[in-house]
Amino acid sequence: MAGVPVSFEAENNKTGSKSVVYILFFALVLLLPTAQITMFGWIFFTIPMTVLFYLYRWRFGFRFIIAGLFLAAVIGGFISSLGLVIFTSTLIGVGYSLAQSGFRSDSPALSGFKAAVLLGSFWILLLTAQTALTGINPISSFLGSLDHDVEQALAYYRQSETIAPDTMALLEQSFYQMKTIFPKILPSIMTSLILLIVWSTMLFGNKLVLKFTDYRPWPDHQSWKLPDKLIWVLIAAALITLIPVTPLRITGINILICLSLIYLFQGFSVLSFFMHRWNVPQVLRFFLYAMMLFQSFGTALLIIIGIGDVWLDLRRLKKNQEDSKDHDHIDKQ
Repeated sequence: MAGVPVSFEAENNKTGSKSVVYILFFALVLLLPTAQITMFGWIFFTIPMTVLFYLYRWRFGFRFIIAGLFLAAVIGGFISSLGLVIFTSTLIGVGYSLAQSGFRSDSPALSGFKAAVLLGSFWILLLTAQTALTGINPISSFLGSLDHDVEQALAYYRQSETIAPDTMALLEQSFYQMKTIFPKILPSIMTSLILLIVWSTMLFGNKLVLKFTDYRPWPDHQSWKLPDKLIWVLIAAALITLIPVTPLRITGINILICLSLIYLFQGFSVLSFFMHRWNVPQVLRFFLYAMMLFQSFGTALLIIIGIGDVWLDLRRLKKNQEDSKDHDHIDKQ
């Protein structure tokens, strides 16, 4: 990988026992979620960040990744979890794509878009391959299992004598709405998961690389900004949902869900920007971040702030860019 930045330690530790440790560690990161998903499932989200870190930290980081993947696949074959290892390996592409974007100095928005498209393509390819090989569509199987579980839950509640008739009617309505609506918005749910993986990798990976190397893939999170023209896609999707044609409305709703999450990310950047400017203590910052992200009112407010930043330039990023261009023009003269 020519042109990849390397730290001083990378130049002096090209071979030796440390390389084996790096390979074993990466193999462990891939295997733990497949071996015990209930306990180690959260490690799935760290795989792209680990890849990003390896590629920035060591000159031979990509070799460590490939060797670790091969080792994990061999062990996965012995413990009957090769299929999960293959699925997990798709997350390697996210870290690799983001690292390459960082090396090229791509903007955060463009970097995230490339990684999200790549991961989505990998998942569609795996879904198609599994359907062709087994004759069973995993999504159809999952939705069928969901319907079965809903019916079982309703049967259990109907047998209970402690539930009032009004409450039972409300439960039935809620469960049946879930059965009807969930399959329609499943594309946006999966896309939102992809976006969340990419965004969290960029957010925490940017800090991790900066802490252990002399490089920063992207500018500070506080300055991340979406393309202004994306707002017209949001407006178009909102208008499509008003059209009384079911397929179009479902498409519009799915796009709205995905774009709402994207503008929530921008709203979080704006919030982080002002927390940093006002020197809010770290403990209070963490409390406010958690409150905004995990409360329905807070998330709605972040989405509104993210959209409002397009029109109002709350962080004055556009003004600062224009002033910088003016100064550069004056200096040239």
